[in-house]
Amino acid sequence: MLNPTQTRVITIGVGGATSSGKTTLAKHLRKCLHGSVIIHQDDFVPPAEQLPVDPEYGFADWDSAPTAIDWDRMSAFLSELRKTGELPGDHQSFDSFNETGPVPIDDDVVKSWKEKSEKLAGEYLEKRNEKIVWVLIDGFLMYWDERVVSNLDTRVFLRVPEDIARARRESRSYFTPEGDTWTDPPNYWEKIVWPAYINAHKHLFENEDAKSGGLSGKVKDVILFESTEAKMVDMVNTVMEKALEFSGRELST
Repeated sequence: MLNPTQTRVITIGVGGATSSGKTTLAKHLRKCLHGSVIIHQDDFVPPAEQLPVDPEYGFADWDSAPTAIDWDRMSAFLSELRKTGELPGDHQSFDSFNETGPVPIDDDVVKSWKEKSEKLAGEYLEKRNEKIVWVLIDGFLMYWDERVVSNLDTRVFLRVPEDIARARRESRSYFTPEGDTWTDPPNYWEKIVWPAYINAHKHLFENEDAKSGGLSGKVKDVILFESTEAKMVDMVNTVMEKALEFSGRELST
């Protein structure tokens, strides 16, 4: 078999509120996609000293879209990754800092999808002499910056009710890029977290109703899951079908 002369990168964005299940879904998808890599938006959080401080309560704001992510760095990173298909050697992921509870799916489901994606990767190599790399990107502000959105081939959003998201968040540990433990101080959820989530995503929904509205179409081709209603295996199957369908179309162009 020929060595590939170039790399074809296909991206899958998984967005949603804090504790909506997006990282768990992304990790299942990584197991299903042969040779895939995963990027976490948290890897692009600025240093704590660069974050704005709430004037009323005095805590740093880690969640408001304009400042919570270094958007220039993230968009440049994704653009370069699409060109090369390889993570830079100095890229540091903070995934291991933020633990998620297990939500298992059947091994046979993973095996079946992995075989299908491996077969498709083989077709890319045989027919186009290309190496295909699927890149998964998960993040709580996935659809705020147009430069990031434009780098996503498949777009997924998990919606979760506020009370459930808050309860899940309060049961977890979070760490800053500096390695310090973060727990939400009093009033942080209602002052920062939830309003920031609503403001960053209201454009996705009709009448700017991020809590229960239908998709507005302002961001095209978003797959919306109500994560407290959909089973994890069903979300995996739906996204994999869409991702491989897109990949197959790319192969035929």
